[in-house]
Amino acid sequence: MGFDLDAVRAAAQSCFALEGKVLPVWIDYNGHMNVAYYLVAFDTGLDAFVDALDFGEAARMRTQMTTMTLEGHVQYLGELMEGQTYRLRNHLYDYDAKRMHLIQQMFGVNEDGSEFLSATMEWMSLSVSLETRRSAPFHEDVMEALALVWEIHKDWDAPDWVGRSIGLPPGKSLVR
Repeated sequence: MGFDLDAVRAAAQSCFALEGKVLPVWIDYNGHMNVAYYLVAFDTGLDAFVDALDFGEAARMRTQMTTMTLEGHVQYLGELMEGQTYRLRNHLYDYDAKRMHLIQQMFGVNEDGSEFLSATMEWMSLSVSLETRRSAPFHEDVMEALALVWEIHKDWDAPDWVGRSIGLPPGKSLVR
């Protein structure tokens, strides 16, 4: 086992929580966090998730395995401003031998400490061999770590937006 069982359990119980601050360079001409930097923040949360499972940079070097994003869906729900604190929570929604479906929620933190849902991210990531640059099954240790996370996250009530496709509501389009 390449991962720390207690550390993975603790991280999973906290939903792989991560906190950050909106940096000045992340602000766009509208005076709020630019859409590109939501992805940067979410990707940092994804890194924290895989690092906790010992599937991070050190493991990539050792095993020549990594994950690559197949698909991602972002919803922007509330503005974040310069210097504002945000918190990320990660949930393992599903997985198989080569893929993991991860759900992330970003909460903005108000001055009084209360939170609001600022954005959501849904990832489909693929296990890839760096030697062949093709999909390959997760190593046994990663599968064990994912199983442990799943035991903790399996009863999470996923929001209704999980798995949703993008599009105008039926009957609203002017051209389709």
